[in-house]
Amino acid sequence: MTKGRQKFLLVFILGSLFLLPNFYRNKWNIVNSTYYEEWQTRYDRLVIARLVKTRQEGFFSAGGLLGLGDVTNWSYETRTNKHQYKTYLENGEFQTYISYRSNPGLQGILYGILDKIPVIPPKQKLQLFRGLTALASAMVFALGAAVAARELGLLAWLLVLLSAFFSDWLILPAGSIFYNLWAFYLPAIFAAYLLTRGVKKGEYPAALIHWGLFGCMLIKIFFSGFELITTALIMATVPFIHFAVLYKCPWKEFLMRMIKVVGVLMAGIVMGLCVLAIQIAVMEHNFLGAMSYLRYTVDRRITGSSENYVSVLADSMNASVFTVIGKYLSANAMTIPLPQATINIAYWQLIAVFLFMTVVLYLRGRLKGNVKNVALVGTTWYSILAPLSWYVIFKPHSYIHTHIYPMAWEMPFVPLGFALCGFVITDLFRRR
Repeated sequence: MTKGRQKFLLVFILGSLFLLPNFYRNKWNIVNSTYYEEWQTRYDRLVIARLVKTRQEGFFSAGGLLGLGDVTNWSYETRTNKHQYKTYLENGEFQTYISYRSNPGLQGILYGILDKIPVIPPKQKLQLFRGLTALASAMVFALGAAVAARELGLLAWLLVLLSAFFSDWLILPAGSIFYNLWAFYLPAIFAAYLLTRGVKKGEYPAALIHWGLFGCMLIKIFFSGFELITTALIMATVPFIHFAVLYKCPWKEFLMRMIKVVGVLMAGIVMGLCVLAIQIAVMEHNFLGAMSYLRYTVDRRITGSSENYVSVLADSMNASVFTVIGKYLSANAMTIPLPQATINIAYWQLIAVFLFMTVVLYLRGRLKGNVKNVALVGTTWYSILAPLSWYVIFKPHSYIHTHIYPMAWEMPFVPLGFALCGFVITDLFRRR
C-alpha cells in the first residue's frame, strides 16, 4: 500500500470513529436529548412494528410493508410509540396492523433476517441494528472528508468533520433504522468512485455507471423510500459536474452523458414505484387500489389543489415557494455547546459564509485560469439545487414537514461548502 493510500485510510478511520458516537446516540447532546429520543421513536417505530409482524406472520405478510400495530389509525402519541417497542422487546404479538404505504421497507426485511439470530436478546438486537446504521452513516461522511483531505488539504477535512459533528440534521437521522441516512449518498459515492477510476484508466465506463446508478437508486428507495428523492437524484449528478469542469469535457459529450445518467436514475425511481405498487396491491388484493393510492400521494405532496383539502393540507397548497424556502433557510443547522452559552447557526448564515469564501477566492484571482478551483466552486454551488429541488417540487410536503427536511441541505451542499471554506483559508496562507 502506498503512503498516499495509507494516509487516506488513516483519515477515513479517524473520521469514522470521530463521528460514530454522535451518530449512534447523540453522545455529546448536540441535539436536545428529549427531542432526540422523541424524533427517533417517531420514525423507527415503523420498523420495530414490522419486526413484530414478521415474527408473527412472515417476511412478506402485509406486503412486507412497515407499519404500526394495535392501532386503528395513524397516531403519534408517545404511548403508541412505546407500545411498538414493548411488544417487540417482550416477544409479544399484535392484534391488528396498519401498513405504511409510502416506503418499500426493505430495512424491515433485512433487520428481520438479523432478528432471527437466537443468541442475542431483543434489546441488544436493536442496539446492533442502530449501531450498524450509524456506522454506515459515519463511514459515508468520513469518506467524503477523506477525499476533501486528499484533494483540498487537512483543514478542509477537519471542517467537513466538524460540520457533521455539530449538525442537528445529520445527528438526528444518522442512526435511524427508518431513514438509513447512508442510502441517500450511495448513488453519488458510486458515481464519484467510477469516474475517478475511469480517469485513471483513461476511459468512461458508461455501462457500469448506468447499471450501477440504477442499482444504487433502487437501494436508496428500498432502504429510505422516496424521501428527498429529487435531492438524491441531483446529488448523484454532482460528481459528473465536477469531473466535466475539471477535465474540460466537451459540451455535447457532457450533455449526452447527463441525459443518460438522469435517465437511468429516473428508471430506478420508476422501478421503485412499481415495487411499492406491487407491495400495496398484494396487501390490498387490488392493483387498481394501489395505483389510486399512489396518485393520491402525488396529488397531496406535489400537484394538489387547496380546494380538495382542508386545514394544514390546504395551507400547504396555497403557500408560496419563497415561504417554504424561507422556513428552511432559517432552520437551525448547527448547535455548538460552550461552557457559558450555546451557539446556534442557521442555514442562511452558512450560505452567507460560503458565498463570502467564494468571493474571496474570486477577488484573489484564484479562479482565473485555475480549472481545479473553478470545478470546486462550480460543483459546490450546483449542489444547492439538490435541496432546493425538493423544497420547490414537493412544496406542500415540505411546508408541513419542517421537522424532517432541513437535512436536505446536507445533501451534499453544506459538506461541500465547508470543504470550500477549508480550501480558501488554506490558500490564503499558501505562498504563491
